[in-house]
Amino acid sequence: MGRAPGAKTATWGSCCGNLSNDKTPFQPSAKTVFAYRADNQFEPRTRCHPSGGARQFVTPYGSELVEFPELKQMIIFDIGGPHTFRTIYLDGRTHPKDMRPTFYGHSIGHWEGDTLVVDTVGFNERFWMDRRGSPHTTQLHFIERFTRPDHDTMKYQVTVDDPGAYTATWSSDTFTMTWSPTAELFEYVCQQSNYAHELMVGTLGTVSRFEVIVP
Repeated sequence: MGRAPGAKTATWGSCCGNLSNDKTPFQPSAKTVFAYRADNQFEPRTRCHPSGGARQFVTPYGSELVEFPELKQMIIFDIGGPHTFRTIYLDGRTHPKDMRPTFYGHSIGHWEGDTLVVDTVGFNERFWMDRRGSPHTTQLHFIERFTRPDHDTMKYQVTVDDPGAYTATWSSDTFTMTWSPTAELFEYVCQQSNYAHELMVGTLGTVSRFEVIVP
């Protein structure tokens, strides 16, 4: 990630498992959903659907951030699993007034010194925004801060504003991603023959992440 002329590419390792904690201001309904997901962890990403929010960066395959200064865009490639990408617009545009909710929403970014601040809205409700299933609604306003304090380290922190799921705006801890200079994105093909059968709905009643390795 950089601001010099020409495309800048960096592959980063996984960052964060869970955004929320005991102090997170859940709405009662959201707390019920969060507790349910703790026991029934059939999240969409394990079946190859895209995941917005911080969940995009929680993957053993890594994520690739490519900045195109001439286009004033940054692309985050999510190859290991859903084979999708997310665009962050850096040209000063605002969010569209009428948006169709999507997995990644609509992201606009700007620089505050050496920190890239990304503002995203327009999410659907069909993904988990972190690995442990912190709930969200279509009202989610997600703000990410990417800071690279040194060449091999990325600090990542988010602020969540979603009155449909939380009683107040809240922020996560700061997480760390590490740059992998020789890594290439893992070609994980999402198709039926690649599924671990024990993760398919109907095979197990519940899945424990302590017993089964999942994406």
